[in-house]
Amino acid sequence: MSKALSEEKKLEWKNLIEQQRQSGLSAQKWAEQNKIHPRVFLYWKNKLFPKSMEKSNFIELNIRRPDSITLQVRGLCIRMGSDCNPALRKQLISLFAEGSC
Repeated sequence: MSKALSEEKKLEWKNLIEQQRQSGLSAQKWAEQNKIHPRVFLYWKNKLFPKSMEKSNFIELNIRRPDSITLQVRGLCIRMGSDCNPALRKQLISLFAEGSC
């Protein structure tokens, strides 16, 4: 494909994308109405007009750790706070996993 043809093709797709934008229709709906495969249309749209990654594209998640964990086996219940000694927590979980409580 020659460079001139490539530039011509880009110009053609830019015009089609502009028509879609002015139509107010979604890209998929517009492509279907104009007998263009939606994936082909979206390929050219993303190629010629890539979306930039901006801070507004993200949502900050605040994931809180539980304040405590509860282990329950055969009617025995142990609740450990988040300040529980990690070595003790590991021993308790192992005991519960073995079922030797």
